[in-house]
Amino acid sequence: MARMPWDCAQPFTQAAAPQAHDIDGLNHTNNAVYVQWCEKTAWAHSQALGLDLAEYHRLDRAMAIRRSAYDYLLPSVLGDALTLGTWLTASDGQ
Repeated sequence: MARMPWDCAQPFTQAAAPQAHDIDGLNHTNNAVYVQWCEKTAWAHSQALGLDLAEYHRLDRAMAIRRSAYDYLLPSVLGDALTLGTWLTASDGQ
């Protein structure tokens, strides 16, 4: 299967694969699982930037997702090899 292009040139990525508990009654990954994966990927990206939960507490600041949108283009099924990606698009400069 051909890879879909990213919306950004250099996203932070990590691998994922649907497990049996991720699969819904239609035999593909439940939409709520995608949202959980996005949260986990965002935290991993933050940690890769040196900003883990302890650092946020120390700084008394944190990054936050202000908006998210999901386009479910294709279903994933048990055992698919996926690449999850996230990127920063804006900052208020503080």
